[in-house]
Amino acid sequence: MLEQVRIHKVMTPKEIAEIQKLNAEIWGSQAIPSHQLLAAVQNGGIVLGAYLDEKLIGFNYCFVGYQNREMYLHSHMIGVEKAYREQGVGELLKHAQQEYAKEHGFQLVRWLIEPLEARLANLAFLKLNATSYQYENDYYGPLRDDFNEGLPSDRLVVEWWIEHDQMADSLDELEEVAQEIVPWTLTVDGLPVLDVENTFQLEQSFYKDAYLLPIPQSLQKMKVESPKLAEDWRYKVRTILTTLFNQDYAIVRMKKHPEYVHSYLLVRRSLLAL
Repeated sequence: MLEQVRIHKVMTPKEIAEIQKLNAEIWGSQAIPSHQLLAAVQNGGIVLGAYLDEKLIGFNYCFVGYQNREMYLHSHMIGVEKAYREQGVGELLKHAQQEYAKEHGFQLVRWLIEPLEARLANLAFLKLNATSYQYENDYYGPLRDDFNEGLPSDRLVVEWWIEHDQMADSLDELEEVAQEIVPWTLTVDGLPVLDVENTFQLEQSFYKDAYLLPIPQSLQKMKVESPKLAEDWRYKVRTILTTLFNQDYAIVRMKKHPEYVHSYLLVRRSLLAL
């Protein structure tokens, strides 16, 4: 199927209208006004559309960012029609974004992801080899769409250096020796719960080269079946990642497991020249 998907730079009001229709189907609302999207793409921003047999099935919206005297491409929103998810469309859009960044002289692409969404983490850290060492608490404030409602809108800041070599062999070795920073177990209902004995201590210092931090495989399912448990994951993962980031660790990979959880691989930034 992917061989038949065409990536096209969206520029016209008619194309923007198609983007907004899909946007509403995915999130239940038009999060960005059409006139703002049109102004963005005509003034340095970019919206990439993924088309299958001339039907729009996904999109990616980016604009130019500037921070610490450095310009980068900020990827604000990516969405894929439900029927075509888990088939590589999102990855295809990201690689098209990468080519656009190269052509226009950008060295860095940044975006934000929900820290507990394993699907988004898998794309960022396993398929694209991006990294993260910045955690933002409740970044957007309360969000009311189905995807975000029920939890503070915490986000990981993801960095994707276009020409960066992440030393895959070294990461393989570190993944093999990395230990879980805290344990996880299952509830009587078969849902994963993190660090039920509250063993993690804020004041402890971490010295190993690499650690693994579990996250649930299906946050959305957990939010429906046990909202309190999803909230428990939110605050525990927030605390652990903030602590590790403050001690100069970075997320560099997602380790997949057969059931219940996947794990972030956190590595000392000094080992990766980050």
